[in-house]
Amino acid sequence: MNTEYYIINKNICLDSNQWSILIGGIGVFLTLFGFIVAFRIYRRQKLDDATDAFVFFQAFLPILKDSIIDTIEHLNQFHTSLNDPNDNFITPIFNSSLSDRFLSRINIVDLNRHYLLCKKSKYDTFKNFITNSNFIGDYLNYFTTEIDFFRQHYKEKEQIYSDWQLLRSNKFFTSVYDKDENRQYKTFYANWVEELSRDNEVFEFNKEGFPQSVISRKLLVEKHINKLRYEIFPFIPQSEKANEINLIANKIVMAYEDITAFKLRMSSSISKDIDKFNEILDEVNTLLK
Repeated sequence: MNTEYYIINKNICLDSNQWSILIGGIGVFLTLFGFIVAFRIYRRQKLDDATDAFVFFQAFLPILKDSIIDTIEHLNQFHTSLNDPNDNFITPIFNSSLSDRFLSRINIVDLNRHYLLCKKSKYDTFKNFITNSNFIGDYLNYFTTEIDFFRQHYKEKEQIYSDWQLLRSNKFFTSVYDKDENRQYKTFYANWVEELSRDNEVFEFNKEGFPQSVISRKLLVEKHINKLRYEIFPFIPQSEKANEINLIANKIVMAYEDITAFKLRMSSSISKDIDKFNEILDEVNTLLK
């Protein structure tokens, strides 16, 4: 005989099998309800985490923006100084805030979720910024390596280039005061030194009318050192000193050409860096709107 159970009154009665089905159904419902509640809590938590990441991110963007503007300004100054006729370079000083370290304090997955769900129009800009942030993080080390390489090689060539002063001093005097030296060679050399010493496009003169400092290395090499190394050729077979002067002049010209090439490569590199920082600055401005 089946035992019957009722709810509230005898008119609503269930046998044991029906009760089992009912209780099972209630169990399934409670499980689903619990899963839905847990999912909503989890989703709410993730949205809150995404919002927190976004707020933190936005708080640091103005600081990064200022450091990028400062960096662009200093790089522009350095880029301009690379064109200085006397190589009076300005070494850029970078803002310590130029870093992507603040991103390590943010859950990028949460931040990505915020832009994907709440700032979809800026999502592509955000992705590009995250990619470009590696450039910011690595830039200080990269630039230090580049500038050290540039200085080392520039200094080596500068030492050779500075020998131009010997051509109008020590080497000149040893030639013109050598009694056994070819007279025509000495006359040629003396005229060259006199022409060089009067050139106001190359030198700045003091009140007494003597050359005080070089104002154009380019003209010094192109107008005078080049002329010397070519026009001294006829005297080389008869003069060992003329041959030595020719060798020194050649080394000076090649050193100057190497220096010019170093500067052009550095200038091109810095120009690309400035363009990259301007690109990142545009992204930051977009993300701050």
